[in-house]
Amino acid sequence: MDEAGDEQALWARVLIGDDIAFTAIFDLHAARVHRQARRLVKDERDAEDVTAMVFFEAWRRRGSVRFVNDSLAGWLLVTTTNVVRNRERSRVRYEALLRKVRVETVPDHADAVLESVERPAMQAQVRGAFDRLSARDQEILTLCVIEELAPVDVARVLRVPAGTVRMRLSRAKARLRAAVHDAQQLAVMTEIGGTAP
Repeated sequence: MDEAGDEQALWARVLIGDDIAFTAIFDLHAARVHRQARRLVKDERDAEDVTAMVFFEAWRRRGSVRFVNDSLAGWLLVTTTNVVRNRERSRVRYEALLRKVRVETVPDHADAVLESVERPAMQAQVRGAFDRLSARDQEILTLCVIEELAPVDVARVLRVPAGTVRMRLSRAKARLRAAVHDAQQLAVMTEIGGTAP
């Protein structure tokens, strides 16, 4: 049996849930997928994450994966590009959320203070606050703030009352505001030589 036939035979076994066959597919293509990921992202760890995500997608969507020229390589490489694009879109949305939260919560006179804040610490604080929100609150915050949908439209999409969306949105924004405030206070205290509260 030739290599293409071997690959197709392996995939036939993958389709019925054979994880050993999937491991063989991984071994066959992982280096190539990783090289593609490394070309598209800055960091080696990111390339490793992308590679893992590509094969996770291949397993999850195994029933719709297509062979091109008797190989999975084309599908895997296109999926690699798509995973990187999706990660980048998520990063851009997250940064937009941070900017919007900062704009809503920081008074004009604080611009000088903000410049001295250690941004990674603040981002970690806000990201932690976001991660502690329930999945539904994260979804509502993302749809209303990042995607700029009206609460009434989000309510229709999620099939919940508009009042529930407004309440959850208000609560989520308050938690993020508090996280930003805490990070700013910590930065100010550190800058003037004080101790954190």
